[in-house]
Amino acid sequence: MATSFKVMIHKLQKACNEKFDARLLYNRTQVYSEKTKKTITFLSIRQATVDPITGKKKNIELFNTTTELYVVLFLRDYWYGLNGWEIPEDNEGWQNEKKRYQERKAKGITPPDVP
Repeated sequence: MATSFKVMIHKLQKACNEKFDARLLYNRTQVYSEKTKKTITFLSIRQATVDPITGKKKNIELFNTTTELYVVLFLRDYWYGLNGWEIPEDNEGWQNEKKRYQERKAKGITPPDVP
C-alpha cells in the first residue's frame, strides 16, 4: 500500500503542475534523531517561485510532515482549491494534522522538531 501513496502523490503533483502551473515540488529529507537513535524522513511540498525584486529562484514550503498519507491529503485539498471546489472535511485525523501544522508554522517550527 505504501507504493500507492507515492503514486498518488506524484499524480496529484503532476495534475496541479500541468493544469494550473502550480510548480509544486515534492521533497524527502532524512535526519538522524539522537534521542530515538533512528532516522526520520520529513516529506515536504514546496512551490518554486522567483522573487520579483531580486529575480532569484526560491522554494516556499507549503506543507511538511512525516506521513505520506498527509501529503496525499494536503495535495488533494490543494487540487480542490485550485479547481474552486469545496475542500472536504471528511477526515478528523487530517483536520487535526492541518491544525497542528498551522500552529507549528505560526511558531516558526518547520520542519517539525526532531525528537
